[in-house]
Amino acid sequence: MKKIVPILKYVILLGIGATLLWLAFRGQDLSKIVSDLKNANYNWVILSVIVSLIAHYIRGLRWRMLMKPLGYSPSKINTFHAVMIGYLSNLAVPRMGEVSRCGVLVKTDNIPVNTLIGTVIIERIIDVLFLLGILILSVLIEYNTIKDFLFINIINPYIEKAQNAQSWIGLSVILFILFVVALWLVKKYHQSLMSNKLYSKIVSIILGFKDGVFSVGKMGNKGLFIFYSLMIWALYTLSTWLCFFAIEPTSGLTMSSALFIMAVGGVGMSAPVQGGIGAYEAAIQLGLLVYGIQSADGLTYATLNHSSQILSILVVGSISLLFIFINNKKK
Repeated sequence: MKKIVPILKYVILLGIGATLLWLAFRGQDLSKIVSDLKNANYNWVILSVIVSLIAHYIRGLRWRMLMKPLGYSPSKINTFHAVMIGYLSNLAVPRMGEVSRCGVLVKTDNIPVNTLIGTVIIERIIDVLFLLGILILSVLIEYNTIKDFLFINIINPYIEKAQNAQSWIGLSVILFILFVVALWLVKKYHQSLMSNKLYSKIVSIILGFKDGVFSVGKMGNKGLFIFYSLMIWALYTLSTWLCFFAIEPTSGLTMSSALFIMAVGGVGMSAPVQGGIGAYEAAIQLGLLVYGIQSADGLTYATLNHSSQILSILVVGSISLLFIFINNKKK
């Protein structure tokens, strides 16, 4: 049964991704999309991929900064390899990358996994905040262009859902009360519960998470951390913009358009499916409609951008996996 559940989860998530992909391409002129992909300028695609890889390297440097206050300083190359192996794992199982990249540094640098997971949690929180901020900023910059899209696809559906959400309020209140009571019981009987091996292990893991999460407050150079964060998202935007030039319909879009499309794509990539497959294409297609890009052309761009990024992760991630394996063998 334990083996069946992960397999079932994998198949279900893959099925969701495949369904989203089918919905995105349903009714489109596939022959035109294939023809446009063949005639695309792949020099721009290669340049876009290189910029993304630089962003991944900087992500490794930023992650490394979170470990230093905790007394750990893995090499820059090991951290980069760990990040790429994490992305590679996400192509197989959603959210597995966070665990996988921690596992790499456990092997290479003997860093406790619970501490590493704590640093990954704070990194993910920061990324979500940045993505939210970028999405808001891009909407403000491009408001005149996307206001109809904003109201039709986000605001109006949200208002309709909010009007039908009253039935959930009572349940939410009950769950909150139960949560508070559970916390009170744990606090009151904490010392007694510590004699239980499972409970003490959970407490140990939580404390490790806490150390990792609060490592950001102990950093000596917070300005560099913020700079790295800005650079990561700036390079993602640049990568999106460079790929615009690969096909004619998107070649006239501006950097501010790339900022919005990158943010929309980021939301699609956050969907719990392997590598954002299907969700990313649907999000980009919808985002490019705002700029008058036809659905087929939007899907051509999304396929070009996404498939090139996946291919780069497969290649570089596999090289990283091989590098770590050989190094561990030598040790």
